[in-house]
Amino acid sequence: MTEPLCLLRICLRRARKMLGFPIELALVGAIVATTATSLAYAAGWIAPGPITPVTLIESLQARDGFRTGFPRAKAGCLGQVCADGDFLSSDR
Repeated sequence: MTEPLCLLRICLRRARKMLGFPIELALVGAIVATTATSLAYAAGWIAPGPITPVTLIESLQARDGFRTGFPRAKAGCLGQVCADGDFLSSDR
């Protein structure tokens, strides 16, 4: 390898070692900040109100409109087990 390229390679290795830790630390900090902000927004701390199943259904219905002939989505079924009816065991 020629002398100028070898010196450039050595300089880049040193720069990578010196800047590697601060860049990694900044990336980890950005991920933590984004996660914390997302959770705070969902909890309603930095938003007009918390995101609940009812507000989610109402916002979707406001955007898409109410369609006749289709039942309104059941807000109680979001995040929960939805089952309705009688469960009878068979004798088989």
